[in-house]
Amino acid sequence: MVKTFIQLFLISIYTLLIGPPIIVASFFDGGRTMLRLGRVWIRWIVRSFGVRIELQGIENVPTHAPVILMSNHQSLCDIAAIVLTLPESVNWRFVAKRELTRVPIFGQVLVASGHIIIDRGDRAKAVASLQRAAERIRAGTTVIVFPEGTRSPDGHLRHFKSGPFHLALEAQVPIVPVTVSGSQRITPKGELRIHPGTVKIAYGKPIPTRGLAIEQRKQLAARVRESIAQGYDAAFQREIVIEPDPAVATSQSA
Repeated sequence: MVKTFIQLFLISIYTLLIGPPIIVASFFDGGRTMLRLGRVWIRWIVRSFGVRIELQGIENVPTHAPVILMSNHQSLCDIAAIVLTLPESVNWRFVAKRELTRVPIFGQVLVASGHIIIDRGDRAKAVASLQRAAERIRAGTTVIVFPEGTRSPDGHLRHFKSGPFHLALEAQVPIVPVTVSGSQRITPKGELRIHPGTVKIAYGKPIPTRGLAIEQRKQLAARVRESIAQGYDAAFQREIVIEPDPAVATSQSA
């Protein structure tokens, strides 16, 4: 308990120091300060609490062309693994649920830095947000999205939401599947403590979307899900647990 309190205290102090400058600067530089200082902030947390990151397949991420990165979501540490392993030349933003904007400082940073906020409780607003996101992608921004929609409570790969695939087909850019493993043990859902350990992240080969119609979104989702599930080869000793996706199974049998 004491260690957890100290961890949270140190993170809070550092966030209070680095958050306001990011918010102010982001109004003037389109979020570039967020990309730079945000990486510093996350790297400090990861190193301070004994977290290591093992990387595979980063050559599959284009550095000067936009893509959509789709990752499984085991814990908050997934975000750190992605941010710290992306090349600095990549101009990236997350797709985030509106609830996160209510988190003090962190929420303000999300908004000021131009991350794409989705209101899942209002379908019309959600669709409009995805359309704006597609425009951002076509203009050169790489977008990071967790198609499960939330963290998995048990590490199983869950059903994928349809929104990210509507976005991919609207933007007509490749999808890079991302597999994260081990992060659930670092920051388990429902716990505040950060545990030391190793997070493994693998970037798969891009999956093209150009020329695909919206009616093919289920097949696209099935292909991305399969790629994420198979993300670890023998070198990484695959640890992700795959739960059958009833929606995908239904679409494949139809």
